[in-house]
Amino acid sequence: MAAIQMKLGYENSNLELPNIFIDHYLTGCPPVYPLIYIYSLRRLLGGNPVSMQEIARHFQLLSTDVVGAWRHWEQAGLVKIDGSDTDMSITFLTVNPPKPAEETISIIKETTKPSRLTPPEGRPQYTVQELAVYRSQSKDIERLFTKAEKALGKLLTYNDMNVIFGFHDWLRLPLDVIEYLLHYSEENGNRSLRYIEKCAINWAERGIEDLEEAQTYVHTFDKGYRSILSQMGKLSTFPTPAQRKLMDKWLHEMHIPLEVILEACDRTTLTAEKPSLSYVDKIISKWHKSGINTVAGVKQADEDYNKKEEKKETNGQKQKKPSNNRFINFDQRENDYTQIEKLERQYQLERLKG
Repeated sequence: MAAIQMKLGYENSNLELPNIFIDHYLTGCPPVYPLIYIYSLRRLLGGNPVSMQEIARHFQLLSTDVVGAWRHWEQAGLVKIDGSDTDMSITFLTVNPPKPAEETISIIKETTKPSRLTPPEGRPQYTVQELAVYRSQSKDIERLFTKAEKALGKLLTYNDMNVIFGFHDWLRLPLDVIEYLLHYSEENGNRSLRYIEKCAINWAERGIEDLEEAQTYVHTFDKGYRSILSQMGKLSTFPTPAQRKLMDKWLHEMHIPLEVILEACDRTTLTAEKPSLSYVDKIISKWHKSGINTVAGVKQADEDYNKKEEKKETNGQKQKKPSNNRFINFDQRENDYTQIEKLERQYQLERLKG
């Protein structure tokens, strides 16, 4: 990204922050926005060029967040921007008192108590007034909430807006990525904000910084995670960290083809009393240790195993020892039968004489 071209729209060689800026512009926006403004103005007065990447690295932000900061100051009337987000020219203007904002008390009209979402550790809570300011001063935030209402199929409560705004302010996801997440969840029938928040946290943990990365990850997720969970009969659930760890191990560490993983899932659901991904892991680990990484290899291993068992059974029958049953082993001599016949004839002769 090209360096930002900056110039002063007034004459001044020293960095002076007017009381107006401190009194009116330090609040009502993410805390880092004033820091970006002050840092960039100081660099400009010092005669040093500054780039988007430099500002992002300095404050450990995404480049899209830096752009968002400048768009905020443009709307506040403190800077004038020419060009696009990738080739931006910024002119610092004289700091004047902000225009009175319209009342936004009616931003939320709740007829019922908002549902209580237990926030994950670290997620901030914004006041109703703060959210109203963000919404009134940023068309992008207003559009985000509008799209969220469509995706969730309802009017947003205070808690809903608190969570959704946190995706951008807390998790640092770009607004277009959040909108894509909402659209993706809506298309897949997942309108639970709890589910969407889990996805957002997962995306942030994976360092997704732009729309292209989000789309690539969704394709991988659908092809991998969702296919595996569907095969296990768990399509409606979001994978837990432990489950993702197992699936990542198969897909990315062992490089097991998806069709082989699904074969292991099939065998698990057919044979295990309580099918689980841990059981699948045992099967896959055994195959991987044996160097099996194709469905054909799995079937060949089955055939080899069956032949081995048949051979064992055949050899066992050939080596079977004669039984020790005394009746079967009785030595039946031919002269025994002859003697019996002689006795029978003698008995019949005696009866005739008698």
